[in-house]
Amino acid sequence: MVAVVVLATFVLVMGLVQAASRAFTARSPVIERLNTFVPPPRDQQEARVTIWQIIARALTALGAIMAGTGERRITHRLEMAGFRGPRALPLFLGAQTMLTLGPALLILVPRVASGDDVPRAFELAGLAWAGGWLVLQQWLSGQLARRTQQLSASLPDTLDLFVVCLEAGLGLNATIARVGEERAALEDPLGAELSQVAFELRSGRSREDALRSLADRNGVDDLKALVGLVIQSDRLGASLTKTLRVHADLLRTRRRQRAEEAARRLPIKMLFPLAVFILPALMVIAAGPALLGASSMIGAIGGNKVHKRP
Repeated sequence: MVAVVVLATFVLVMGLVQAASRAFTARSPVIERLNTFVPPPRDQQEARVTIWQIIARALTALGAIMAGTGERRITHRLEMAGFRGPRALPLFLGAQTMLTLGPALLILVPRVASGDDVPRAFELAGLAWAGGWLVLQQWLSGQLARRTQQLSASLPDTLDLFVVCLEAGLGLNATIARVGEERAALEDPLGAELSQVAFELRSGRSREDALRSLADRNGVDDLKALVGLVIQSDRLGASLTKTLRVHADLLRTRRRQRAEEAARRLPIKMLFPLAVFILPALMVIAAGPALLGASSMIGAIGGNKVHKRP
C-alpha cells in the first residue's frame, strides 16, 4: 500500500514538473508561425510573463496530460459558461487535478509515512478529493447560471434593436452584425455571441447553421426558441419584424414573471438565516434583562430565607 502511494506521488510530481517545463518553454503555434514570416521587434522578443500567466500555462499543460473521458460534456459546459478557446478545457482539467489530487495527496502521504491507520487516511484523502471536485463544479455551475441569466435578461432589449434595424431597411445579416457590434460595445455577452454569428455569416456559413450553432453553444431556452422562430419565419417568408416584436413582448413578460417568482421565494430563503442568526440575538436583547432581574430576585429571596432560619 505504501508503495502505491509513493508511486502515485511520484507520478503527480513528475507531471507537475513536466507541466511547469512546458509552461516556461511552450509558445503559441500561431505566434511561432507568424514569427517565421514577420520577426517580432527586439523590445518584444523577451515579453514579460506574470505569475498568473505562468500558473495558467502550468495548469493548461497539466490538464493536457490528464485529459481523458467526458471531454465533450465538459467542453460544452465550459462553452455555455463563456469559457472558449483551445486552452479552456486543459486549463479547467489542470485546475481540477490540482484541487482534487493535490489536497488528497497532502493528507494521504504524511499519514501513511508516519504509520497511521491506512483506511482512515484513504477516507480523509477521499473526502479532500471530493471536496475539491465539488468546489470546482459548483463554481462552474455558478458561472453557467450567471451567464444564462445575463443572456435571458438582455434578450428583449436586443430584440427591440432588431426590430428598429429591420424597420430601417437593413437585411437580417446586416441587422445581426449591427446589433452585435452595438451590444458588444456594452460588454454584453449576447452582443459577443451575435458578433460571432455575423463573423460566421461573412465566412460563408449558412444563416440557419450559424443560428443553430448560436443556440447550441449557449443552451438558453429563450435563445433556442428565438432561433427556431427566426428560422421558421425565414423559411415561410413571414414578416420578421412583427414576429420579433411579439416575441420581445413575450420575453419581457417572462422576465417580469421570473422576477416576481424570485421575489415570492425570498421570504422562504430568509427563514433559515432569520431563525439562526437574528432571532437568538433578539431574544437575548429582549428577554436578557428580565431573566437577569428574575435571577437576582430569586437569589435575594433565597438569601433572606437562609438568614431568617434560627
